[in-house]
Amino acid sequence: MIDYLNEHAQQHPDREAAVEGRVRMSYAELSGHVAALASLLRAKGIVPGHVLAYIGPPGIQYFISLLAAFQSGATWVGLNPKYRSDELAYVIGHARPCIVLVAATADDRTQTELGLAVAKCGAAPQLVFADAGAQALVAAIERIAPLSLAQHPLQADIIRLGAAVLVYTSGSTGKPKAACLTQANLVENSWWLARRLDFESGRFLINLPVNHAGCISDTTLPALLKGDALIFMPAFDPVEAARLVRDEKITVLGQVPTQFQMMHAAGVLTADFLGSVKHMGWGGAAMPGSLIEYLSGFIPDLFNSYGLTESSGTVTITRPGASVEQLAHSVGVPVFDGAVRIVDAAGNPVVDGESGEVQIHGPHVFPGYLGNDAATGQALTAEGWLRTGDTGHWTTDGSLRLVGRLTEMYKSGGYNIYPREIEAVLESYPGVAMAAVIGVADPLWGEAGHAFVQAASETVEAASLSAWCRERLAAYKVPKKFEIRAELPLLPIGKIDRKRLRDMIAAA
Repeated sequence: MIDYLNEHAQQHPDREAAVEGRVRMSYAELSGHVAALASLLRAKGIVPGHVLAYIGPPGIQYFISLLAAFQSGATWVGLNPKYRSDELAYVIGHARPCIVLVAATADDRTQTELGLAVAKCGAAPQLVFADAGAQALVAAIERIAPLSLAQHPLQADIIRLGAAVLVYTSGSTGKPKAACLTQANLVENSWWLARRLDFESGRFLINLPVNHAGCISDTTLPALLKGDALIFMPAFDPVEAARLVRDEKITVLGQVPTQFQMMHAAGVLTADFLGSVKHMGWGGAAMPGSLIEYLSGFIPDLFNSYGLTESSGTVTITRPGASVEQLAHSVGVPVFDGAVRIVDAAGNPVVDGESGEVQIHGPHVFPGYLGNDAATGQALTAEGWLRTGDTGHWTTDGSLRLVGRLTEMYKSGGYNIYPREIEAVLESYPGVAMAAVIGVADPLWGEAGHAFVQAASETVEAASLSAWCRERLAAYKVPKKFEIRAELPLLPIGKIDRKRLRDMIAAA
């Protein structure tokens, strides 16, 4: 990725590269700051096999630290600023960073939790607190003593796996695992996203968490590869996001559906604010069909994508000109020919139209998890296919339609039921913002569906939802219980936290 930075700095030195608040930085300036920080990291003893961590929101300091890690040969990991001390202590203890760069924009709560976390770690990293500005990163690193290899030995697994970035899975079940993404993984993913955007020069809004692949490999690095401007938004606010899109003339807007829904609820997802947007994409969850239809009235190119941390991001993406039906109920076509297959429980390809596990192959698939060969062996087949745990089938137009997770599937009266199919029906009901269906033990049926519904209207009632489902689904798929709430719990990346919903059912 550094080659792209240097090429843009040489060919287009004055082109705008990064914007955060009132700070505007050209590609020549960005390249200079990255080179200075990378050189200093090496002088302090950071080499391949070492890990550099960053904690804070998306911003210019995040961008520079990521690229400086690339240039120095270090492995970069973003720490989740929303984590509590125990969660941070686990990631720090597992990744074993030599240095944790604390962004100037990191709030007091984040700094307090980080301090508590480091106190719980045996081999504590050096905390480097940066003042505002790009030069502050270099100044902060200059103040620390050179690293001791005795205290910070090289990590053999980091070197073996060629990890450029560590991305910890969301941890909805069990402890998070560290997916190792290589430079080749990141370049391949970025190149295909850039191709889908026709390599058109543009301006990206960057407002996803820096510890997530959606920020790193699906927005930040594709923008860098194309030589685009990255406009950073440290904290998401629906009205402020719309204002930034309008004022900064954002052309590529990629977010999770929850963010778009919040903007719509605030009345700012309009042509007046989004008039500059040429490409709008989402992933991680389904977007309600009614919202897609509304957006199609003034956004030239809408696209939906599917990917995993372990695939470095995008696996499938909808074609230009996709219909509302395709955008709402499929995740597009594979970015590589032959990169996706659907198999049965025995690992044999299923016939078209039949559901099975989605598996992925190609240069964007990760080499493994850090320090967890057992989990790597479970994730990858002997031939290198990534087991996604997602179930889906091919549609007649060659698109992939997801129907659920293998672990989320439940059986009711002997039938396999995939929650996503039911959730899509519920989300098509007027006034329903999002829905999640969980299989719950039932003495008669074995398991029965328990639907959690986030309603944007007080007119949404359980009886009407049940009737709506019965008109559109086989009777055995209709949930036995509907629980209507003002909000559903979300993971930091914006997906519904199904583990918390299961805990709520268990507690009840």
